Amino acid sequence: MPIFGLLFFSTPVGGKSLKKLDFSIPLGHHCIMNGEKDSTTTYDSKATRRPKYAIYTLIVIVILIFILILFLYLIRSPLIFRSGAYSVSQPVSLPAASSSLSLDNSYIFASPLRAKTGGESIRITVYILDSRGIGIAGKTVSIGGGSLLTVTPIQPTTDSQGRSTFDVYSGSSPGVYLIQASTGGVTLTQKATISFD
Repeated sequence: MPIFGLLFFSTPVGGKSLKKLDFSIPLGHHCIMNGEKDSTTTYDSKATRRPKYAIYTLIVIVILIFILILFLYLIRSPLIFRSGAYSVSQPVSLPAASSSLSLDNSYIFASPLRAKTGGESIRITVYILDSRGIGIAGKTVSIGGGSLLTVTPIQPTTDSQGRSTFDVYSGSSPGVYLIQASTGGVTLTQKATISFD
């Protein structure tokens, strides 16, 4: 639909008159005159670019957030990123405890090795051990060093470590004495040497 029309009327030139010139412009079109730039077209192209950039940016942000969430999940998961070294727990069957007496492993020692007669005592400690060097509990131990020494049992029955203790003293008989221990009718191989002055 025309917006306007330009009518040019003039006097006849050479016997001819100018006709009506119709420069009608349809609605919805923009007229560019005198070398002006089409600002509307430029504006429209920029306006269409901006939503595209916004959509691309939003897609990139969503992808980055998804990757971050996935990465955090994988780090916290015990099945992924685990160490290459791992242990498998399997029941270990231990050999049954042996309560057989080992004369080579069992031993006796005295502390101190020397004391004065007439009241000072020497502590005798006996360890009853099995073939693996483990103490045997519940064994009754007796020691002897001759009729001149007095033996006082402190703990004659072995404890969980296989230990039993005695005190030995000499009333009036100085000298060097050999102390031996026995249990269950068996005498230990090792002996302890003590002396009273």
